[in-house]
Amino acid sequence: MLIDGSGFLFRSWYAIGPIMDKEWKNINVVFGFSRMMMKLFLEKPDYFVIAWDSPVKTKRHEEYEEYKANRRKMEDEFKQQIPLVKDLVAELWIPSLAFPWYEADDIIYSLVENYKEDKSLNFQVYTSDKDLKQFLSDNIVIVDSMKNQTTTLLDFSKEYWFEPILIIDYLALIWDHADNVKWVEWIGPKKALNLVQTYWTIENIYEHLDDLTPDLRSKLENDRESAFFSKHLIQLMYVDDLKWAPIENYSLSIDFNKWEDILLKKWEFNSMSKLFQELKKTYTQPQQLGLF
Repeated sequence: MLIDGSGFLFRSWYAIGPIMDKEWKNINVVFGFSRMMMKLFLEKPDYFVIAWDSPVKTKRHEEYEEYKANRRKMEDEFKQQIPLVKDLVAELWIPSLAFPWYEADDIIYSLVENYKEDKSLNFQVYTSDKDLKQFLSDNIVIVDSMKNQTTTLLDFSKEYWFEPILIIDYLALIWDHADNVKWVEWIGPKKALNLVQTYWTIENIYEHLDDLTPDLRSKLENDRESAFFSKHLIQLMYVDDLKWAPIENYSLSIDFNKWEDILLKKWEFNSMSKLFQELKKTYTQPQQLGLF
């Protein structure tokens, strides 16, 4: 399981009402994030990684100052809980990664690249970012926790009718509201879909401008620079520091005494008691073996 940590933070903030601690501070994000982790652990993943966005501006910000500039400013109550969640993850010994200048997507991309050839592994990538759909294959699925939706390779094929890797070219043609990335003006999703289905890549589309209608050709010619820059900007980057990391680094190990002390006693998440006992039973009950 590969988790975009920011996505789970936002889901906790928007899905759960205020939960006040003894000092009358809102801890709904800490509660929601912890609960989502426990529910995922019930599936007993062999390996588990939470990827965090860079604590400083990324390489993409250096190239394009307006990158993600349209995002709404975080509420203080939300922002103040993020370090609490990250400290909690560290206390519970949950594997997590963050690197200066790289986004969570880059970390997830790097880990998938490292281990995707091992067909004994089945990847569940938890993210709402469309660009990570390029990974989809027989052993990799994308889970959008915000929409509670799982996308398989078959689902993607039915929706787009082109190879997953071409999602980058598709996104480069349309305005990505989430990232505030430049786009080809007046080219909507339907037209972009048709172009990628026909010509596949941005490069090939521009090599076949003469095949297009004058109106469409004009739009593409006017925003040629934006189209290529957009594709460059949203291209995922490999984190070199992860190149030789053994997969065993991300093995999931639960110290139930520690978890109980932190979640039930320190944070007093008493409503998690039943879930905690279910998790404990899942990991400690003896495995039933067949006769043969």
